[in-house]
Amino acid sequence: MGDVNLKKGDIILKRGTGRLSSEIEFFTHSQFSHAALVSDPEKKLIIEASLNGVGYTNLAGFIGFSTVYRMMTLTDEQASNIVTYAEQQLGKPYDYEELVDMFLRYVFHIPNNRIEKGRYVCSTFVNACYGSAGIKLTKQNLPSPEDIFESPLLTKVADI
Repeated sequence: MGDVNLKKGDIILKRGTGRLSSEIEFFTHSQFSHAALVSDPEKKLIIEASLNGVGYTNLAGFIGFSTVYRMMTLTDEQASNIVTYAEQQLGKPYDYEELVDMFLRYVFHIPNNRIEKGRYVCSTFVNACYGSAGIKLTKQNLPSPEDIFESPLLTKVADI
């Protein structure tokens, strides 16, 4: 991982390593299939919405396949609020319906921009966390990893 100085609230976008990831990348025309949030940089803890729901994971599973993005103007208070909101979502379910909606959006160009529903896919989780601090990362309420990647608010920090 080198000497990347992770910060609370950093966003990690991961490239696919499995079939579902490859399909997400293909349908969303993206190099990324997963998004997660740095919650504790010292312990290298990440919070993500995975097929098991919202939970903690370790950075180790992201190394070799990921890029770190940061909102350079994010204050420490905003970062703490974002992570606090993320922690309040622990245990919330994965949003399988949103996978279908993303498929319809990207393949058939049927827009779906309703608000999040208290269940998440990875990118809607990251977006909701930032939204809880009043930060609109994307034009989409229910973004894909590609939408987060394209956010003008984020700067690439490092490949890990």
